[in-house]
Amino acid sequence: MKLYVKWFGRLFALAAIINVFIELVSRKSLPSLGFYIWRSFPVFLLNTLIIALPFTVVFVTKRKAFACITISLIWCFMGVVNGILLIFRTTPFTAADFRLIKYAVSLATVYFTWMQIIFIGAGIVSAVIFIAAVWRKAPVSKEKVRYGFGVGLIAISGVVVLGLTSASMNTGLVAVHFGNIGEAFKSYGFPYCFSNSLFNTGISKPEGYGTETMEEIRDEELVPENTYALSEDTKPNVIMIQLESFFDPSLWKNNPVNYDPIPFFHHLQQSYPGGYLSVPSVGAGTANTEFESITGMNLDFFGPGEYPYKTVLKKTSCESVAFDLKNLGYSAHAIHNNEATFYDRNRVFSQLGFDTFTPIEYMNNVERNPTGWCKDKILTGEIIRTLDSTAGPDFIYTISVQGHGKYPNFEYYCQQIGEMDQFIRSLVNTLRTRKEPIVLVMYGDHLPGFEWSEEEMKNRSLFQTEYVIWNNMNLPVEKKNVEAYQLAAHVLDMLNIHEGTMMRFHQKYFSNPETEEESYLRDMKTLEYDILYGGREVYGGESPYQSTNLKMGIDDIVVDHVVYNDSNVLVYGENFTPYSRICFDGKAVETTFVWPELIIAKGVPEKKMKDSALSVWQIGRDKVPLGESKTHHWTNRIRDLN
Repeated sequence: MKLYVKWFGRLFALAAIINVFIELVSRKSLPSLGFYIWRSFPVFLLNTLIIALPFTVVFVTKRKAFACITISLIWCFMGVVNGILLIFRTTPFTAADFRLIKYAVSLATVYFTWMQIIFIGAGIVSAVIFIAAVWRKAPVSKEKVRYGFGVGLIAISGVVVLGLTSASMNTGLVAVHFGNIGEAFKSYGFPYCFSNSLFNTGISKPEGYGTETMEEIRDEELVPENTYALSEDTKPNVIMIQLESFFDPSLWKNNPVNYDPIPFFHHLQQSYPGGYLSVPSVGAGTANTEFESITGMNLDFFGPGEYPYKTVLKKTSCESVAFDLKNLGYSAHAIHNNEATFYDRNRVFSQLGFDTFTPIEYMNNVERNPTGWCKDKILTGEIIRTLDSTAGPDFIYTISVQGHGKYPNFEYYCQQIGEMDQFIRSLVNTLRTRKEPIVLVMYGDHLPGFEWSEEEMKNRSLFQTEYVIWNNMNLPVEKKNVEAYQLAAHVLDMLNIHEGTMMRFHQKYFSNPETEEESYLRDMKTLEYDILYGGREVYGGESPYQSTNLKMGIDDIVVDHVVYNDSNVLVYGENFTPYSRICFDGKAVETTFVWPELIIAKGVPEKKMKDSALSVWQIGRDKVPLGESKTHHWTNRIRDLN
């Protein structure tokens, strides 16, 4: 027993050292680390116990040194990753990031130089080699392993750690849900917060949830449905543009630039409705601001750092402003000048009710900024083409990308938002020439990923951007601060449109300022749980919203005719882009984009031409097919010039 007691002491000491290392990498300051330990010593001890728990595997193995070294490396690796991510995006490392690995790999060259990537790769390889060497060289205990006793010790350790963690949650020593995830990691430590994000996902079942509760909410907390005050022939086009990392530099007290990079946005703020917009993240998390603004749902009720796009929306359709406006005769479109598969938008937008989605793979004349992101000015033409694609009113949700990091410096960032401001000016001036009623909502998705604090902001917040509502309908110039999940409801309320569960719920709250925020949030959580995880009681037991057959791009990829000449395949048609690929029996070959009416494949054997079906696919950089043209065959569609 003395031996086991000694092992517990060693493991706790090792865990404490690792805990200090992890928090030092995160806080990047010895005084900050010391203040955290001094102010929150019980929290520090809890995190040490959480780190120590995996080490109890030593009680059921003879390779104790190997187990300790390997587990230590894993904890330290996660601590280093957290420290690196905090530099680039201000948001800590959570379990949700494991779902984003493929996106992180695709962005590696944006945030790191090739030399840094080589060093990172070399470090990972070295770690693997080191672990393999430890496996071979580390001493193996000669003592007999008492597996039954060891498993018992592990179980007891688990119960103790889980019990202390639960008690800490119940007493408020640590929080269960994080309103500000960055501050939570600072207050409660990386091990606890990361573990919380690992096991805490989705929305927990609210207390008292059931048919009676949902009927009460439906009857008392929603404004009357299907009311629309404007005449049927004046339904305005509603365009929402989520501007990547768009932020007013004048709100930063330490702003180093001596000019206004966004003068037109400021002009709009003076003449049109707008205000501050509270968003769920800082420096990253575009898809989560997007989720809140489209669905009207509050992310605070989900697991820490969770991306619903990567969890519940992969298999579940969800009521949204797109679905709501389609009930009134609208067509719903999404536009994004970046890859379609980023955050799985090519799948998720179907669950959110969109009819079409135009990503960069369906765009031509793409111009990129110095860090490789598509400039936003291309969106003006795409929005106009989308408006022209239907006869009735349109809802268009647009996600920009130009303001994306990494930024060499703040002056570079200001140059980018300056060009974004020019895009806004161009779009507004173009929309002014149209006779149809239009409402254009523009807002930033989050602050850019610089290291700053709330004290440095004039509005005292890192979680506020700004929004403005340009319109040609003489809407009242109301200044109102809203949450991202309230934005669509606020806009529709101004238009006297009351459609959809979450929209009407928020509008009821707007109309009753005396409503207590606590009850508002409680009922909001209940609604969200019911719609996404519960019995859909608010709909009478079955959701009326089914995923759509999402069409990629506004215009079809059309093959008019194909010319085969000297092993070269010339495909003539319409709407080709640099992402168009000639495919034989569904297998892509190297394709050269000439112009939107012509693409070429070279070195194609005549046998392949005769024996295979030819089609044109839109394929992104990650090789995922997004859409295809009709299939063509040699016998009736191919013209051989030999």
